[in-house]
Amino acid sequence: MELFKNIKETENQIAKADTLLKQGLLKEKISLALKIPEEICEIASARMRNEKTQKTSLKGLFMNLNDLRFATNETAAKYRAKRLKCNTIIEIGSGIGLQSIWLAKECKKVIAIEIDKRKHEYAIQNAKMQGINNIEFINEDALKIKKLTKADIVFCETEREAEEDERKIEKLKPDIKKIIETYGKITKDICIEVPPQIKDIKLDCEKEYLSVNHELNRLNLYFGKLKKCEVSAVIAETGERLENKSKEQLKESKPLKYIHEADKAVEKAGLKAEIQPRGIHAFKDFLTSEKPVKSPFIKSSFEILHRVIGFNDAIKALKKENCGKAVLRYSISPDRYWKERKKYEDELKGEETLYLFSSGKELLVCKKIS
Repeated sequence: MELFKNIKETENQIAKADTLLKQGLLKEKISLALKIPEEICEIASARMRNEKTQKTSLKGLFMNLNDLRFATNETAAKYRAKRLKCNTIIEIGSGIGLQSIWLAKECKKVIAIEIDKRKHEYAIQNAKMQGINNIEFINEDALKIKKLTKADIVFCETEREAEEDERKIEKLKPDIKKIIETYGKITKDICIEVPPQIKDIKLDCEKEYLSVNHELNRLNLYFGKLKKCEVSAVIAETGERLENKSKEQLKESKPLKYIHEADKAVEKAGLKAEIQPRGIHAFKDFLTSEKPVKSPFIKSSFEILHRVIGFNDAIKALKKENCGKAVLRYSISPDRYWKERKKYEDELKGEETLYLFSSGKELLVCKKIS
């Protein structure tokens, strides 16, 4: 690839493009001014965005903005590499190699298959720059490889259309059933990543919902011996997990002294009833309890300070707590949210940020405690 024939000159051009991008110049103008390919500007732009969004420890990666958009979050990649640790792993749809690099840190050998030649070339260079030398890169269609290499585990990261009205398993590429059929001849231990919005997955696998910073990030399907249960929710940062062990349902309750927001992976997996300790009840889309709750599966907790009825009483309560910002946590259409929030905040001059929940006719004025 022309880009990598003189890597020192390429990095020099990326640095110049980075300087001009930070000054606000458009990529097209930078390309003309410096007489460099727009691809160089794309790489500089993606690196700059990556530093802001992920603060990744993998510096100097080759990627464009589209690669970055669909790239595996570093925290998720590290967690998944640890779960899939083995001697030899085949990675299908390896892209620019971010997941490959983390797999290579845990596995003895990684066979990374990518059909897109540009991504394949980027991945080779990314691994080289990270000092990784135990990855075999293959630029082929994973479903058309004539001779399959033996492996302990197969991992596949599927692709989907950027914009879809509804995520469906049948629309993913490569075809999941064909992956299982083809690579099942090598090993039954297969992991397939699919969009977490997909519903009705009728496959014999563990559905693992993974969160990063308590936000839903990935859905991994585990087959064979990798399957530990039917449904799980995992905190990527710590590896702590919930499984669908009990058949208990949370009891519905009016809001008690505290309101809790569950981790989004736990919520999506339908495992809020598994959160310890007991004494937690369901309150609308939230949880509620009489005592404070400490759990890695709780995203945020709030203490109810006042229970009021109507706008005027809510303003009095907010003023009493020196509130300046009122975050609305009740159901309201997005196009009305800021107008209604401004209605409250126009009456406030304090410094505190408080939260408003609703329960029937009541408004609950709360402070965030975690």
